[in-house]
Amino acid sequence: MATSKLASDLSSGSKKPEPGNSVSTSEIYSWACQLAAESRDRDALLKSYVWPKSLIGISELLEGMRGGLVGIVGLQGVGKTTSLMVLDATERMKGEQGQVVFFKWRRQQELFKSLLDRSHEASEEFLQEYGGRVAQVLKEAGQNVDAVALDSLLQRKVGRLRAENFRKTVWMHFLRTKRLILIDTPDYSKTDRRAMATDLGDIYWLWNNFTRTCETRPNIVVAVQKEMFGGHFFFDKMEKVELEPLEPARMLEAFVKRFNDTWPFTEDALITLARMSRGIFRRFLRYITVTLHHWETGREGLLDATVVKEAVTVERLAEDMERELAELFPKQSDLRLEAVRLLMHLEECGPKKQTELAEELGMEGYAMSRLLAKLELHRYIIRRREGTDKIVALRKQR
Repeated sequence: MATSKLASDLSSGSKKPEPGNSVSTSEIYSWACQLAAESRDRDALLKSYVWPKSLIGISELLEGMRGGLVGIVGLQGVGKTTSLMVLDATERMKGEQGQVVFFKWRRQQELFKSLLDRSHEASEEFLQEYGGRVAQVLKEAGQNVDAVALDSLLQRKVGRLRAENFRKTVWMHFLRTKRLILIDTPDYSKTDRRAMATDLGDIYWLWNNFTRTCETRPNIVVAVQKEMFGGHFFFDKMEKVELEPLEPARMLEAFVKRFNDTWPFTEDALITLARMSRGIFRRFLRYITVTLHHWETGREGLLDATVVKEAVTVERLAEDMERELAELFPKQSDLRLEAVRLLMHLEECGPKKQTELAEELGMEGYAMSRLLAKLELHRYIIRRREGTDKIVALRKQR
């Protein structure tokens, strides 16, 4: 079957499972296409979620805090939003109704619009309280009056500015009643440092206000993009938890938890995809779809590591690591490509002598030395001496 035909089958769901398998490739494709945590089914997410080691015990950490501030710091795509969603569900299961709230951070001009049009994650809970408060102010009888309709009535009666101030008051009261507030900040581009600083300043004001004036003193957990981390006074006030990239075995575990098998991949193929992803779960999902697109169903057997390497090229890996490597090599795309080749080679083959690396990758010794020095400085690799040789290895935790 041609690749384009397979892609059509995957999208339409017509690809059937192999004999003995209850899962079709179309189901796997559909799952892997959900790159954003927000698009995934919450129940399925909870069943297949694999806790990163750094987050094991975070519930116990929060239980010992009052008015605490925790920053979950991770690279773009590593799973910050997913971790907050799972933490939200876990904390809600403790039985304290209405004590936990999770939402994506929005600036004031977007906040109340999203709350009122029900696109905000906390809209349903907020509007229940807001509708009741507005009804009291307007002395409107009846419990079935829509909160949004009441808001329009409030604006007509007291004016836009007073209505806006009333919304702010209710929102702050809504948050004050919580035990735990989970805030997911956006992924910022390198040109958005000022926007990030503004957002963090506003979140700092919120936390500082609650610690000074709120008897309940809720804990706040904020997800922060690692690429932008640093240079803001707020970071020093956080209990920082680094959401490190998942080990290949943990990614394999997530796939098996979701589908009860590695089919149509071999275990080695999934481990290879995980290594290529360098622990970024979003890339892992993307590379699964790329491999399925590349795969021709006429081939015998399972999708193995050879097919994976054909589908996910070094050029593709370099493109996806662009954000990470751009700071190291801002104007040297050729060095970014060489860096990807080197990192993948170490991931696959393990520690190597520096001279062997240069020979196996076809690089001059001086060029290899300069490339390794840059990668070592930015904590991608480590080098150690064994006799007269320099041994190069990946730094597993970054």
